[in-house]
Parts: sequence; structure tokens; C-alpha cells
Amino acid sequence: MMLELDDIAGPVLVVAPHPDDETLGCGGLIAALTQRGIVVHTVFVTDGGASHRNSAQWDRGRLASLREEEAAAALAQLGAGAQPRSFMRLHDAAMPAAGTPAHDLALAQAKALIDDLVPSHAILPWRRDPHCDHCDAWSLFTMALRQTGRQIEVLEYTIWLDEFGSPADFPTAGEVEQLELDITANLAAKRRAIAEHRSQLGQVIPDDPEGFYLKQATLDRLIKPTESFWRAWSEQ
Repeated sequence: MMLELDDIAGPVLVVAPHPDDETLGCGGLIAALTQRGIVVHTVFVTDGGASHRNSAQWDRGRLASLREEEAAAALAQLGAGAQPRSFMRLHDAAMPAAGTPAHDLALAQAKALIDDLVPSHAILPWRRDPHCDHCDAWSLFTMALRQTGRQIEVLEYTIWLDEFGSPADFPTAGEVEQLELDITANLAAKRRAIAEHRSQLGQVIPDDPEGFYLKQATLDRLIKPTESFWRAWSEQ
């Protein structure tokens, strides 16, 4: 089933666990909505500072600052340079556990953001995407959305499911409806946007051979003429 942009009144909240997830998961959607004049607020949940833990030249703070710059440049390539964004700066790969003061603070920040934006749609990472930050970001914003009491349609995107997911990570029968968005018109912009995330492409940090980088197979899988989203039947 196709995702109909005419059904999205906006504003739209995009939740990216790390800088680059916004482009990989829904860069085409961000570009298309921006072209329609819809406000798209992207919130980057973690600081992205754990991708190169062993680098002496790039400590966590320096890398996190770079990743924010890359995120801004990527949004500009998507035509969303003037769109609002927030950086929560939670620790990459170590988001606060539910019930802790740090989690309560993050939850309050997420709820305040939602109350201020009043989105018609929220675009979240898939609830069982096999990365701790993706699952935790989904949980944090799902909790915040519920606390607002607003009727906000949620769409979920996957990043790592097809590479690292176990059978239990995939949707169960009747759990979701899959929606497809043709992004052919914005595919080149999506490619330019991911190119801005140079630290994640192995182009910036030379002294951590074990550091993370996006493999070509991952890029080929995620940068294609369609983007896929899941809408949970249980949340309709």
C-alpha cells in the first residue's frame, strides 16, 4: 500500500536515534514533506559519540559536535535546512534506563517537544530494530506520545532489521500495515544527504580501525527509490 502524502497534514515529528538515521530511514519523506510546505521537526536522540570509541584524535565530545554539524548539512541537502531540529544529546549506546532520573528528564523533554509541535504524525524507529538506541528511542517517544493524550499517527522505519534482526524482531501477523513511499524524485538528494555524514562513511577518523562505518551493502539497501514504513494496527 502506498503512503499518501495528501493524508499528512503536519506538522511531522521525525525521531532519529543517531545523526544519519534521519536520512537512511526517511530522508525522502523529509524532502517530500518539506517541498509541500509541511513543518518537519527532526529530533536527534543520542549524541552519536560512540561510533569511534578508540580514537585518540576524536574524543566523544569532539565527535558528537561533528555529528551535529553533519546532521545539519544532511538536512540542508534534503531541502530542509530551515526546518526545525532538536538535539537531545543522550549518550550513544547508553540511553538512560526507564525509572531513572535521567530517563524522567528525557521523557519530560520529549513530551514538551510534542506539546509544542502538536504533530499530526510521528516517524519513529521500528520498535524492535536490533540496536539498543533504536528500541530505546521508540520506547521513550511512544511513552511521551501517550502521555500527551493526543491522537497522533505513528509510522515506523527500520534501519538494521534486515541485516541483524532475529525472527522475533520482525512484525507478527496482523501487527502492522506496510506503507511504501516513492522517493524517486528525491533520491539524488538523499544520496547527497548521506554523503554529508562523512564520519560514518570512514572519511574523517583515521585512528580507529574498529570504528563504525556504513558498509556499501547497507547504503544500497537503504538508499533506493522507495522508503518503507509500518503503521501499527493496534495504534489506529
